Formats: sequence, C-alpha cells, structure tokens
Amino acid sequence: MNAVIGFLFFVIPLLASICIAQVFNPLSSYQPLHVIDGAGLYKKELTNGNTAYLQVIDIRKMRIDQVIGEVDNMSYGQGKYYKGEGGHYSPYFRNKLFSQVNDEYKKLYSNDVFSMINCSFFEQYQSSTQLSFPIKFNGVVISGGNSPYGPIKEPKHDFYRTIRLKALVWDEKQAYITDYDPVSGAPLNEKGVKNAIVSYKYSDHPAKVLAQNQVNKYQVIGTLDKDGSKGNEQLLIMTVNQTTLDEAAALLRKLGVKGDIITVDGGRSTYLFNSKMGNIVLPQLSNPQENPTFRHLPHYLGFRKARTQKFVPQILIDQPIGKVQVEQNRPYVILWRDNINGDVSIKLYDRNNKTIQDISTRTASDGVHEWTPQVAVKEGDMIRVASRENQKIFGNLQL
Repeated sequence: MNAVIGFLFFVIPLLASICIAQVFNPLSSYQPLHVIDGAGLYKKELTNGNTAYLQVIDIRKMRIDQVIGEVDNMSYGQGKYYKGEGGHYSPYFRNKLFSQVNDEYKKLYSNDVFSMINCSFFEQYQSSTQLSFPIKFNGVVISGGNSPYGPIKEPKHDFYRTIRLKALVWDEKQAYITDYDPVSGAPLNEKGVKNAIVSYKYSDHPAKVLAQNQVNKYQVIGTLDKDGSKGNEQLLIMTVNQTTLDEAAALLRKLGVKGDIITVDGGRSTYLFNSKMGNIVLPQLSNPQENPTFRHLPHYLGFRKARTQKFVPQILIDQPIGKVQVEQNRPYVILWRDNINGDVSIKLYDRNNKTIQDISTRTASDGVHEWTPQVAVKEGDMIRVASRENQKIFGNLQL
C-alpha cells in the first residue's frame, strides 16, 4: 500500500505538470503560418483589427545576415555613439528598395531563405543615409551612429541626454541584449562580438516618450532560453500592424521573455517577408506630394537555414547613386554580398583595368572589409572583390 501511495504521489504531480504545460503553452494562441526546423512564423489576431506576427528563430540552426547598402560617403568624425561623440565615422549607406534586397537575398540563398525584416533606424531620407546608432558587421564596426535622439551633449529632447541604449548581440550559438556604452563602445569593442546592433529599449523609443505611446506599426525583439543551458538560443521578433509599443512588448513577455526588449525600425518603413507567405507587411508608399519615401531602406536582417545545399557562387555589389568618395590615408568600408565558401581577394584597378594595388590578397568572404588607401584614388578607379578559387566570380565598385 505504501508503495502504491508513493507511486501516486509521484505520478499525479507529473501528470498535472504535463497538463498545465499543455494548457499554458504560450504559442497555443498563435496560428502557425510557416514552421521549419529552426524557425517558425506565427500569427495572432488582436482586438480592433490588429494583428501580431511572431518569428521564433533558433540561433543554433539558422543564420542571421545583415544586408546593408553600399557606402558612398564615410563622413569622418560624425559618429556620435561609438567611443564618444566624433570618435568614429558615420557613413552614408545606400537606401535600397525592399524588393531588390529580397530578390538578391533569394538569388544568393534560394530555398534556404526563411524571412527578412528592415532593421536600423535612420532620420535622413535621401538616396543614402546615416544610421541612427552603431552596428557591428562580421567583426567591423561600420558606423558610429548619428541620431539626435540619444545620450549626446545636446540631444533634441532632454529625456535622451541620459538614456541607456541597448545592444543586441548574436553569434551561431546564442543571442543576448545588454547595455551599450557609447564612451568605450562596449560590447561592440569586444573582439569576440562579431555582429551587433544598437537600438532603443522599447520604452525609450520616441514614439512612446514623445508621442504619448502612439498606435503604429512596430517591430520589437527579445531573446529566450528554452533548453535550460547557459545562453539564450532563441530570438523572438514581434511585428505588429496597429498597437502601442507597450502592447507589442507585453506580447513578448507573455511568451516568456524576461530580459530587455528592443525596437528596430518601424512605422511606415516596417517590412516583413516570409518565403512561404510572401510579403506580409510592406513599407508604405509615400504621397507624391510628400517627402520622405519609406520603401528604400539602408539596413535589413535576413534569416536563413544554416547552409544545407550548394548554390551558384555569386558576389554582388551595387553602385551607390551618389559619387563614391575614397580618400588617401582615410578608411573606407567596402561592402558586398556573396554565397561562396572560400576567401576572396580585393584589388584596386584603374579605368583601363590595370591593377593599382592589392587591397587584400586574402580575406574572408563575409561581406565587409575596411580599407585605408595608401595611394591617391582617382575618379574612374574600381574596386573588385573576386573569389580566390575562381577569379571569374567577382563584383565591381566604381569610384
């Protein structure tokens, strides 16, 4: 009898915990739209016609790519948020049409593509723009940011004089959100940090602080630990079409997110694509009488399966609309996109296709290389990024 009672005391709580887990599964109220090994897209209908789209990305099984427009102007000393005001450059990145970026991403990675969203904030709406806050791209801090709404000496609003910006950091094992230090650049200044974006904690976004928490399109991001091991291996991205930032963040809290929640670029720029569902949320067309336009954007995040197939090898570089300015003895950030396995070489050619300089005889095919030319660069010169294994696979950038 004692054995039976002991068995029941063990089994009943176990069954109860299983039932509770089933009843309180936070995803049970979401409709699955596209679920693969490593990622899922879900939909939830909210009140008053509002809709929430949730992406759950397993960092260990997926790859996150930053897709950034090419640089035409480095803007030396204009970076405000990396190692102090004026301590870094703040380039102008080409604004690229969302459909062009999407087509190129699918061209590179084909059926491995899962989704894409827009990412960094920006305040300028010309053919190229500076980013609001720093980003680190495959080991290189490529922008020091340039927003007037942040912890600088003379922000546009006093609230932002002392706010603490946040950094989303990720690698192939985990993602985390932590405080960002604009004086030291931490954590972006750490060698082990390869990819990171700096942004607002959702509650510090100007839409909440200055615009009375207005209803709008937003994208908020949090991280989550699901396996009990050290590190958050899941990235949760919530895209809403008509809610406040508080409501968007609360949705992530209900899914178990306990740490910081950040915002990325939203409003009329909001973009969400999924390979099965197609374009879900599109950047709005601007009124012909109105400026700015919101469909050309400088910075996107693409999500794809860790490589499972071979692709047609390609190296893609787009020509910025403005004149590319490269100055002797000053750094320039070379950006490209590729899907090759091996390393690349980077060379400087003159207008007659004659080699002027080996910029790098071998560097990783990771899409970024910071170059400080030691020779004068003339109009008409050309930078070529080529596969070391097959020099016929290359991309050119005209200067």
